[in-house]
Amino acid sequence: MKELMAELNNLIKNTKGNLEIIKSIQHEKTLYPFSTESRLLTYFLSIGEITYVKYTQLCAEYCARNKYLDLFDMAPRTYGQTWGEGHIRSLFPQFIKATKENVLSQYSAFDNEFDLWFDGIRIEVKACRANQTNVTSSLASRAYLHSEAKAAGFKYHFQQLKPSCCDIFIWIGTCRDELLYWVITSEELKKTGKLRSQHRNENTGIAGIEVFEGQVFMTEEELSPFFVEEKQILSKVREKGQIK
Repeated sequence: MKELMAELNNLIKNTKGNLEIIKSIQHEKTLYPFSTESRLLTYFLSIGEITYVKYTQLCAEYCARNKYLDLFDMAPRTYGQTWGEGHIRSLFPQFIKATKENVLSQYSAFDNEFDLWFDGIRIEVKACRANQTNVTSSLASRAYLHSEAKAAGFKYHFQQLKPSCCDIFIWIGTCRDELLYWVITSEELKKTGKLRSQHRNENTGIAGIEVFEGQVFMTEEELSPFFVEEKQILSKVREKGQIK
């Protein structure tokens, strides 16, 4: 939004249009999809201060910078569970959704404790959105570009981690312009020394079995040993899943 606002401020500063109209647009209440920004651009388009080509260029550049912005408007459970798992399966249909119907014949101990199943490998998917944490406003308005998240040393927060219940974690970092992926085994997670308890009762999970549930806060630099390109996710899970 900063880049678009800079363009709009430059247009306002140099406009030969009616400043009263511009002020009214800036101060009137707006409702989706007629935002203040779109109305200002429409006004400048109508008086010939930008061309339609320029308008579409601004739109394309904004969309490129914010192609994952809609993920910041999702409810936490929808984003972390429904979208995250579905996204990985859309990339690699080879990952089987872990349900009793799908995996019980191969893994008789299954009790809904992991998300995906692949060649005998138990996989849990977690996702975290990168955003400013020192201001109070909507999550979407605080969403970081990848470059901003790196510069700020943003710590990705992955929670409800139960290493004893899966072999591999696939972690997704969401910036408004880019998705990042890390593949980490349960043993690698323990060795990072970053896993901390999440609840007062640290033993939770499957009835009759003590299961440690924790969380991590890690920067991109700390996560770098586990980074994979999107196209490498399946092969890396296969590779790491063979090391047990």
